Amino acid sequence: MGAVKDVVRNLTKMLDGAQEEAKSLVGTFHQLQTYLEEEPKTILQESLDRLLSRIRAEAAKITGGKITRMLVVVLVSPEGKTSVGETYDVNSDSWLERLKSQGFSILTLEQFRSFVQSLKSEVAEGDLIPAIEFLRANTEFGLPPAYSPATVLRESEHGEPSAPSGWKPSDFLPGLPPHPPLPRGLFKD
Repeated sequence: MGAVKDVVRNLTKMLDGAQEEAKSLVGTFHQLQTYLEEEPKTILQESLDRLLSRIRAEAAKITGGKITRMLVVVLVSPEGKTSVGETYDVNSDSWLERLKSQGFSILTLEQFRSFVQSLKSEVAEGDLIPAIEFLRANTEFGLPPAYSPATVLRESEHGEPSAPSGWKPSDFLPGLPPHPPLPRGLFKD
């Protein structure tokens, strides 16, 4: 009978330990779920802030940081792509009128800031799609480089320039634009 009591006591201890571990896992799962719900919102809001900062920087380039009669406007295409323009009069500029007729929105910097804030509010409420679409329209994908940066990487890894290839400028025939120079070795003299 004592052996049965020992087995029951050990089994009870094991079950109590498993129950505590299960409670801990539920807490961890809840923390993970909260993180996964909030992190996309944070990323989107920070991305909107970066876009606003980029637009402000472009506007500052136009004005040169000076107070001028020229007005900076933010142009938002029907697809949501933003760019910065300049005008002397928002109401009588024929260029802006043509853009409006094509579906563009013409906003001042303050109106654009308010628009971004409204998108951030929608994100905070859980409506992520408008912000995602707007940010996607304003993402710039650069073209891949036309050359391989392998030689630059070799130089930076070893701290010394890579071995010369043995080619020199006189080894090339001039090419007519838009073609690059051709190696002399390809042709027989």
